[in-house]
Amino acid sequence: MDTTQLKENFQNQLKEIDVKISQLQEELNKAQEYKLKLQGGLETLELLSKEPEDIPVPEVDVTDIEDK
Repeated sequence: MDTTQLKENFQNQLKEIDVKISQLQEELNKAQEYKLKLQGGLETLELLSKEPEDIPVPEVDVTDIEDK
């Protein structure tokens, strides 16, 4: 293989690896989004499984409510 062919070969490999990296980054982003959805689902299930007295109820200051 002469230097011209070697150079073309390397350039082609660079293009191919750039495409592969882009695909892998896209897959990684999708996997991270899926992980967040799973974590959110687990948190939701945890909240739903708590007894009502375990869930904190926010206090409302009735002096801030205006009669209309």
